[in-house]
Amino acid sequence: MRRVRLGIKGKQIAGVTAIVGVAVVALSGLYVTRLTRVVLHEAHARAQLLSNTILHRAREVVTGAPEPYAALQDDAGLRAILESSLYGESVTGAAILDTLGIVIASSDPTRLGLRLDDRPDLAALADASGLEQLRLIYSPEGRTLELRQPMVLGDEAFGSIRIGVSTLLMRQEVNAALRPALLTGAVALAIAVIVAALLAQLLLRPIHVIRSGLTRLGKGELGVTLDLPPDDEFGELGQFFNVVSQQLSADRAAQADQKTEQVVAYSRKLVALWRLTAGIAHEVKNPLNAMMIHLELLRTKIRSGVLETAPQPVAASGGGLGLSAPEQRTMNPALEGALEHVQVIESEIRRLDEVVQGFLKFTRPEDLRLQPVRVATLFEEILPVIEPEAQANRVKVVVEAPVTVPDVHGDAAMLRQAFMNLAINACQAMPDGGTLRLVAAAGPRGMVEVRVEDTGVGIPPENLGKIFDLYYTTKNHGTGIGLSMVYRIVQMHDGELEVQSTPGSGTTFRLLLPRVNKTQA
Repeated sequence: MRRVRLGIKGKQIAGVTAIVGVAVVALSGLYVTRLTRVVLHEAHARAQLLSNTILHRAREVVTGAPEPYAALQDDAGLRAILESSLYGESVTGAAILDTLGIVIASSDPTRLGLRLDDRPDLAALADASGLEQLRLIYSPEGRTLELRQPMVLGDEAFGSIRIGVSTLLMRQEVNAALRPALLTGAVALAIAVIVAALLAQLLLRPIHVIRSGLTRLGKGELGVTLDLPPDDEFGELGQFFNVVSQQLSADRAAQADQKTEQVVAYSRKLVALWRLTAGIAHEVKNPLNAMMIHLELLRTKIRSGVLETAPQPVAASGGGLGLSAPEQRTMNPALEGALEHVQVIESEIRRLDEVVQGFLKFTRPEDLRLQPVRVATLFEEILPVIEPEAQANRVKVVVEAPVTVPDVHGDAAMLRQAFMNLAINACQAMPDGGTLRLVAAAGPRGMVEVRVEDTGVGIPPENLGKIFDLYYTTKNHGTGIGLSMVYRIVQMHDGELEVQSTPGSGTTFRLLLPRVNKTQA
């Protein structure tokens, strides 16, 4: 699961919102507790008032009555008071009980003559703690509490008055009074988030300015300065940043001048070195040409002296020797061996000449003729050249170059030479047959990707770092110039070249070349 990271702005908004949220929750809890206590006390006060009213009327009814209980049952005023209890807030009913707990008058006529069980005392709950009050009022099942008040006739207990109060009705009162408070808390949280966001934007603006300045410095821009208010800590930080930026600008300017001087000096050395190596190569080539000429003359003379003349005796008519017959030419073994050595010397001189020619071609600066080049066309041009090598090694050539591939901005002749060198090397790496794939596709970063893939013997890991070195080769008759030329051509096009190889599975050369943009087309 990915972990979400909060920025400074997000943390500040979350922190302010959390503080306000905790304050709202704490105040809401305190408010609910006090509201519950107020509702309980109000319910207790209403029940007490109703009980006192019933008690006062009952005393008037039973005073002087021969049958007190019958008088209570028959009194219309008392019955009206009992029935009016049903319309009170949170009050569920009222009843008058005798000393045995039998109902003799009630707001519910169906309960007359029945025994009424004891219920939790409302007065005890009114004096309980706030948490206990909340637990009882918000209990899921809901309960009915009662207020008990004894009735005394003279000095003797006459009965009791019981007023029923519902916790569900009290809960509705609490909820009705709580809705405005919850709305106020939600509005407070929303205002806190908005204010926190505005404060974060205001406080974090200097940080954004500093980050922008650092980004510009990182991109190499010189003389970057920050405009921050100077009367706070960020202003001091901005001044320090400006001092550091000026120092970096001065250092970079000095380094740039020094680097320019070094590049100029290095370029002069390279030019001198190139002239020296080119001169040496020409000095070597001239004797090689002379050696080839004289070697050819020597071969001609040796061939003219390979056969020599020898007289052949013939028999005379009398059985004796007569005059010699026509001359017969025979092979001179010594000259024949010399001719073989001449051929070996000629082969080695030609190989040395190829090395010198390749060196001159590699070191000679060439002018790029950049133009839009279609990779598929280059593939078509090199196919006839590599086809004999592919057939000789039983290699199947597959070309994948869709028409949607962008054109390359490059030198067609150089790129054709590079692709041909890679393709021929790939065919030679599959002596037992295989598949050669020439692939072109759109690459990353506005480049064109060209891949030359084979299923050959692969390149050992220890040789991968040396294959582009000049004159490095693992072939018996290789010059070690082909891959070096490929690398040089790719560099001259500001491209990239990488190789991936697995011994026994094959090799892939991946070239990234710049594509043609609209201004170059």
